[in-house]
Amino acid sequence: MSNAQNYLALAQEAATSGAQMKQLQELAEEQDRTEKELAKAERVVATIQARWKDVAERRLPELMDEIGLSEFKTATGLNIKVNETIRASIPKPRAAEAFAWLIAHNHEALIKRTVSVSFGKGEEDAARAFTDHLKTDLHIEYGDKASVHASTLSSFVKEKLEAGEDIPQDLFGVFRQRVSKVSS
Repeated sequence: MSNAQNYLALAQEAATSGAQMKQLQELAEEQDRTEKELAKAERVVATIQARWKDVAERRLPELMDEIGLSEFKTATGLNIKVNETIRASIPKPRAAEAFAWLIAHNHEALIKRTVSVSFGKGEEDAARAFTDHLKTDLHIEYGDKASVHASTLSSFVKEKLEAGEDIPQDLFGVFRQRVSKVSS
C-alpha cells in the first residue's frame, strides 16, 4: 500500500471516528435533556396528583357531608358520589392484644397460624418422627407466627362497623378512606 493510500485510509478512519464522536456527544446531550424533561414532567404529575387527592379525598367528601349528600348531579351533568373504603391492619406492637380480643369475641377463625420447624443435617429421622407425631415433644425449636390477612381484617372491620357493632378501631389500625368519584 502506498503512502497516499495509507493517508487516505487514515483520513477516512479519522472522519468516521470524528462523526461517531459527534454523534456520541449529541446522544449524550439528548439523554441529558430528556432526563431533565422527564424529571420536570414527574414533578408536574406529582403536583396534579396531590391536588386531585386534596379535592377527591378531603374537600369534596367534607362538603358533601356538610350538605348531607352522598350523591349529587350537577347542573352541567357531572355525577358525584362519595365512596368509603375501610382498611385495617393490626399494629405489630399490639398484635397479642388484638388476637386476644378476636378470641374473646369468638372471631378466632380470622387468625391464621404458620408453624415452621428447622432440622439440621442428619436429622431426617427426627423430621419424619415430628411430622408423624406433631404433638410429641421432640425438643426441636420451631417458630409459631399468628396473623390475620389484611383483606380479611378489612372485610371483618367493615362488616362490624356497618352492623353498628363496637370494635376497638385503634387496636385494628382502622383507616376510613373516603374518595369522591366524578363521572359524566
